[in-house]
Amino acid sequence: MALQFGCFTRPWSNFSWDDFLTGTADANFELVGTMRLGKDWIIGPETSESVARQRRAEVEAAGLTPSTCLISIPLDAGPEEAEKGLRDFIDAAPTFGAQYLLSCGTARGATEDLYFDTIAACCDYAEEKGVMLTLKPHGGITDTGADLIYALDRVAHDNFGIYYDPGNIVHYKGLDPVNELRICSEFVVAMCIKDSLGQLEGVNILPGTGTVDFEGVFEELFDVGFDGPCIVECLGGETLDEVNAAATETHNWLVEMTD
Repeated sequence: MALQFGCFTRPWSNFSWDDFLTGTADANFELVGTMRLGKDWIIGPETSESVARQRRAEVEAAGLTPSTCLISIPLDAGPEEAEKGLRDFIDAAPTFGAQYLLSCGTARGATEDLYFDTIAACCDYAEEKGVMLTLKPHGGITDTGADLIYALDRVAHDNFGIYYDPGNIVHYKGLDPVNELRICSEFVVAMCIKDSLGQLEGVNILPGTGTVDFEGVFEELFDVGFDGPCIVECLGGETLDEVNAAATETHNWLVEMTD
């Protein structure tokens, strides 16, 4: 099954937007996912329409396609600001060309209900804009596959899906990402490519060199007909040349493994 692979900006966080685009394109990836570069959002809640349009043009000029934007919901500011913050991300995404907005959930406790309520309140709005809201494993309310299913049940909307992150399943609780995936695989719409050295041991490594059984992960996903985007979040490396070389190596590894 032919999948589309891409890179998030995170591995190039110490470099420039142009460095990211060049490194991603030269490694033969197809898709782009945005997070931050340094402290600045590439696509964020205050991104103007003109800037989002310019970013999209720059992505396409590099021969790439926008896919996913990481989001941050201001839950500590209360319900109105939380919903406004999420809607601002939703407004920016289609102009940029992204199909997915990626959230990291929240800690258990005080903001848990507000997170679910905010996502649920915005699912219809995002769907009208052609953007899907998603949740990745990131500790807190998303430790396990069962937690992800609970989140889907709480939101109860077809425009809310799982953006699986096998590396984080290992990193936060030391769990087996293949076992946890079996619980929720049919609801996975996209995946972060991220490895892990072990529980709380680090994730900024070359994919395929850690503890994640990626062949097992892809086997589980293929069994349910998965064909969503797979975006690399971590590569290791310190210099620009090292990051770019890791991108090329990772692309070749992904293609060979899934061909």
